Amino acid sequence: MKKHLIAAATILSSAVGVAHADDGSSIQLYGILDVAVGTIEHSANGSSEFPSTVNPVNKTSVKDGNSVTGMFNGGISDSRWGIKGTEDLGGGMSAFFGLESGINVQSGTLNNAAASLAGTNNTMAAASALDGQLFNRGAFVGLRDSRFGSIAFGRTTTLGYDTITNYDPMHAAQLFSPLGFSGSYSAGGITEGSRTDNNIKYTNRFDNVNFGLSYSFGGQAGDFRAGSTFGANLGYESGTFGVQATYYEATDVLHAGGLTGANAATSTAVGTNVGALTLNDDEDFMIAAKYGWGPLTFKGGFEHYELKAPSDPIVNGSSVNYYGYTGTVTNTVHPSKTNLYFAGGDYKITPVLDVSIGFYDTQTLQSTGVASGNQLQYSALADYNLSKRTDVYLGYMFSHYNGDAFIGDERANYILATGIRTAF
Repeated sequence: MKKHLIAAATILSSAVGVAHADDGSSIQLYGILDVAVGTIEHSANGSSEFPSTVNPVNKTSVKDGNSVTGMFNGGISDSRWGIKGTEDLGGGMSAFFGLESGINVQSGTLNNAAASLAGTNNTMAAASALDGQLFNRGAFVGLRDSRFGSIAFGRTTTLGYDTITNYDPMHAAQLFSPLGFSGSYSAGGITEGSRTDNNIKYTNRFDNVNFGLSYSFGGQAGDFRAGSTFGANLGYESGTFGVQATYYEATDVLHAGGLTGANAATSTAVGTNVGALTLNDDEDFMIAAKYGWGPLTFKGGFEHYELKAPSDPIVNGSSVNYYGYTGTVTNTVHPSKTNLYFAGGDYKITPVLDVSIGFYDTQTLQSTGVASGNQLQYSALADYNLSKRTDVYLGYMFSHYNGDAFIGDERANYILATGIRTAF
């Protein structure tokens, strides 16, 4: 951690010096600090390292009967700080870069879902792409051309995740939306996949049509495809109307046992072991749309994703490295298929007060070795802007679980929280 802080201080001091250059470059230090106080009806103990402190989405038997009241990180937005910059290269071309680190305000730690999975049995544990990396939310450099679009190299968000941030009716709120919840089944990024290492990401726009392609290298010796991902996006946005379609696939990728979808399992690992991991091929498709009418905006969409048997299975029971921790791998045998429907929107009551509602139906489809069921989420969020940079909010999400995919006696859960968010 001391090395991480020294590196961050070095980068920050360098950025301050460059910001005053007169060569057309621009560097910005920015961030969001978001913390809430609330109650979740059924939960394991809060984690000081997991991005949202608690898991408001899934339900497992270990959480039944226990409520948690406390301070939670990121009610709407994951807390973060970052540095981004551009340099004008002339002729309509520029260079750009970004470094972004997710943090937990209530504890001062880096977002680290892997650490939560390696915690004690009564601590909240789930998978996420934010696993203790210094710049866990992004680290990339690229080129942008006014005609030919932009291309970025490094650790970037997936194209589907980019769509979710604009088309989720709850504004991708971390505690009040299953799509916004870090580590969830957001399109183009099932749990660990919302951000991708070793990635090439291309985006462009012609008039009202936008499109993108991405490919990440697995980097494994002797197997070019293992650990690789591919994504594509096509959309249209004009005025108050927009529609986006995304596709994502990943080959031979690891998922933690604490998946956030139906039939999720809580980690039984302690110390340096995250417990059970699965090796999968992933495939995901989503279509989303929005329409604005004065102060009212409607949003909705459909997503289908599958976790399939890996293309190149390894020996069951093998120990592997999972973000610095040890895990035991099992190859997925029976594919699991999930459909997700979401709808809702927001209404600006006044220029400073916005109220959002959202409905989510996540359906696990029955197949060999996979139980069926669905989870329903009903969300509401009132957000009041005290200034251009600071807002306060009150949010609520109620969940109901149906079918054999869920275990335990409790069939419902809720989270209620109020918080403050400021940007710089």
